[in-house]
Amino acid sequence: MPIRFNEIQKIVDHIENNFDREITAAEIEHLSQYSYRNFQRIFFKIFKETISGFQKRLRLEKSYKKLIYTPDKISDIAWEVGYLNIQSFSKAFKKQYHISPAEARNQKQEIFKEFLEREADDLKYEIKYKDAISVYCTFIKAKDYNNQEINDLWSTIGQENGDSFPAYGIVCDQPLITSRSHCRYGAALLQVETGVSGFQKTEIFGGKYIRFTHYGSFENILETYRAFYRFWLTQPNLLLDHSDVIEEYMQSEKGEMITHIYFPLYS
Repeated sequence: MPIRFNEIQKIVDHIENNFDREITAAEIEHLSQYSYRNFQRIFFKIFKETISGFQKRLRLEKSYKKLIYTPDKISDIAWEVGYLNIQSFSKAFKKQYHISPAEARNQKQEIFKEFLEREADDLKYEIKYKDAISVYCTFIKAKDYNNQEINDLWSTIGQENGDSFPAYGIVCDQPLITSRSHCRYGAALLQVETGVSGFQKTEIFGGKYIRFTHYGSFENILETYRAFYRFWLTQPNLLLDHSDVIEEYMQSEKGEMITHIYFPLYS
């Protein structure tokens, strides 16, 4: 029986939560109930990379986010993502992205250039403090956050569990940094029907966020994200965190879809 992406998400979460240190074979075997060799084979089949390669990529992607989102010193970022010195960090970063960490920090405008084609929108937003909540989540690899893949996931969930609001989307990666084939998306519910499989219990939120809102169809939700980034690029004191973006799906009394999008703020 083939192993689906979601079925190894518990181990992926463990790797991601401990990306700044080496994960031992014993840890993998304990969590997966597979031998390390067999799990490595399963992991490679799904992710097209080894466990150590996945962890190294996560370290560098998180460091890239920190470079463009925060004012942290490069030496501090190197230490935070698991490198013992700035030299080894800089070497690994340049090998991955073909620019140095300092160049990446100075090229934020270039990275987001596609969002600068228009003037910044008069975007309405709110600063929100959100307590952590428990949800049941299922994950997919969503290439470039393709709407059709995500729509298909929610359609399957609706057939098995019915439609319920609020529901949540977890945007795990920044597609301008993460290779689009590696982007991950999680669909989360406050509860699931008895007997429905493929979900795991986890927590989302827990901290300070900037919230902006998209109304209506998801077909043009990218435009709302673009509007936010245009706004963000004009606000040098608005510092973002490198953790997941959360989408909260609501429905108005008239049946209109409302999506609150929460970007975590740096603290």
